[in-house]
Amino acid sequence: MVEAEGGLLGLVEKRGMWAGAARRLYTASLKREKIAPLFKQITDPLGLDGQALLLSALGIRAAESPARARKTSLALDMRASNGRRMVLTWHPVLELTEADVWREITGAALEYHPVYDALIPRLSCVFCVLAGREVLVRAARLCWALGLDLPSWYVALEEQIGHRFKQQVSIAEIVAEAARAEAEEGPLAWSRGDALRLHVGEDTAADYLRRLALAV
Repeated sequence: MVEAEGGLLGLVEKRGMWAGAARRLYTASLKREKIAPLFKQITDPLGLDGQALLLSALGIRAAESPARARKTSLALDMRASNGRRMVLTWHPVLELTEADVWREITGAALEYHPVYDALIPRLSCVFCVLAGREVLVRAARLCWALGLDLPSWYVALEEQIGHRFKQQVSIAEIVAEAARAEAEEGPLAWSRGDALRLHVGEDTAADYLRRLALAV
């Protein structure tokens, strides 16, 4: 039996089901509720007589989902706002394409999370219920490459609660497919700049890595 107290797996175990596009089990408790205390920590020490104005920036893009496409670049966060503070949510990259984002990164020689070099397209849950099959298989292989035992935890929990990870595919099937790929190809391998090579080409990636090295 899996005992996954706390975190995403703890919520799944408690509710007996995985999250999904229509069942966001974790958005409130693992995202909004983690940010809310920060707003209080910022405003309380200020000792203002009036309402503080806070700007919260989120890096979501309209192209990522229909729900995100309906968002505006700037909006009032009604949940976080109160008499002590007004919180505005800003989506600075909302209208950018994925290619636009990578061009901005290379143009300014910005750092990015290394998981993208493993060709995982979104920095999210290790196994995201909104991810495609190929990405989930790659995520399982990435876990093994990093020495993480998460795939077996997910498989055990799926069996324990009797609810498939996704309607179209179980996590057990994903892990089995990942194991076959490992047997055929060997362990997953990647190198610094692979995401750039994919999105902006070899020459631009090489130039980015040179400029980044000079900045260190």
